[in-house]
Amino acid sequence: MDFTKFGDEATEGAHPSVVTQLSAQAAIERLRAGNEAYLSTDANDGDTSLATVKRLFEEGQAPFACVVSCADSRVVPEHIFMTGLGELFCIRVAGNVVGAMELASCVYAAEHLHVPLVLVLGHTHCGAIEAAMEAVEGAAPELGHALTPLVAAIAEAIGAEADPYAASVANTQAAVRAIGADPCIAELVAAGKLAVRGAVYHTHSGRVEFL
Repeated sequence: MDFTKFGDEATEGAHPSVVTQLSAQAAIERLRAGNEAYLSTDANDGDTSLATVKRLFEEGQAPFACVVSCADSRVVPEHIFMTGLGELFCIRVAGNVVGAMELASCVYAAEHLHVPLVLVLGHTHCGAIEAAMEAVEGAAPELGHALTPLVAAIAEAIGAEADPYAASVANTQAAVRAIGADPCIAELVAAGKLAVRGAVYHTHSGRVEFL
């Protein structure tokens, strides 16, 4: 498709001069404050205006955090943290499992978009984790070919953990370790340019617990 007919022009993901000024700790506090606002409101007041769409196109994006979360429809980082367009670089995958593609996306966010924070956001009552726990116990139903690697990865992360909440924490921490083990990520962390953290979203209350 020729996008030029819509007045579009090729741009890079970020312009060198457009980088968030937040530190990792400031980014965490921004997320924490956003979640507090989320708990007491009925609608997200994040900026999704056409003016912002135009600005992000012309100036480039400068997200202040990369969030790796589950694809669960109840777990939407932009709403949970009350953000608008261009603020979060979100990677969503069932079970918030970090494989090659998810890791590559994190590296892109850290190296090219210069986010100061990568946050793995697990959640309670996760269907993928429940399936993995059943698999560990030998009580899992037959899984489709596509689901087997996903459930196997989570089963390895949680081990013999029988408590669903603790399993969610263990799965989140495993993803944090997987991201932190990447050489590019580790170099940025060592240089003080990046932090990799974990958190759990409580689906019954909407609250985010930072680990």
